[in-house]
Amino acid sequence: MNIASAIQFGALAVVAVFTLVRLPLAIQGRNPMLFWGLAAATIGVALSIPSIYLPADALLGGANHANLVLRYATYGVVALIGGSAAAAFQAPKVRRIILGLPGLVVLAATAIATTVLFSMCDMPVSSPGLNGYINQEPVWAYAVLGRIYPAYIAACLIVPAFRVAATGRRPALLRVGSALVGVALAEIVIWSALWVTGQQTGVWDYILPHSSVIILTAGLAAVAVYGIAAKKKEKQSLLTHSYAR
Repeated sequence: MNIASAIQFGALAVVAVFTLVRLPLAIQGRNPMLFWGLAAATIGVALSIPSIYLPADALLGGANHANLVLRYATYGVVALIGGSAAAAFQAPKVRRIILGLPGLVVLAATAIATTVLFSMCDMPVSSPGLNGYINQEPVWAYAVLGRIYPAYIAACLIVPAFRVAATGRRPALLRVGSALVGVALAEIVIWSALWVTGQQTGVWDYILPHSSVIILTAGLAAVAVYGIAAKKKEKQSLLTHSYAR
């Protein structure tokens, strides 16, 4: 197994485990948005691995429809997790940009444009990453669009993430989680910018997006653990206060 495959399967394992951990909490109604975002991330990461992509695409007809599913899953990931992260960072304006009317309009337009561009592509044989068709102009435009939306959401969240991380009065666990999320978001922006500008990134085309998934998941886990601990502490304080009365 080479480094690209190792980091791909590592990212899949990390995000799948955290998704399963969040499932009981989502059933209880505790931040279901985060769970669905992680579930979409699991699908997206799985479909980015050739050994999973090829059989999945074969089931869908073998004409790279699995890549379209991957794009939709990616959009769902960044929208749902982005909205959840904005709430955790207490950034209501950013959350409105992501999940408010402007953000939903951008998301809908991106999804429609993605579908239209995909229909214009001639890709009769399965090709992981569409590497066999990237010289087609519609395929290139389709691939670029698939990176612009995640970069847009990531760029919206970088400042709130690092602002929380740099605030000394915030709890250490929240600061560490926010810093990790900020690093992951920066990786997404850098990867998207390098790819769109045509830079030859080699193995980094695998390392940057998949390591960002691992780091983002770790950061979200830290923020989630902080949130659970804070709620428990708040309940204990309320019980103590009631008992004292």
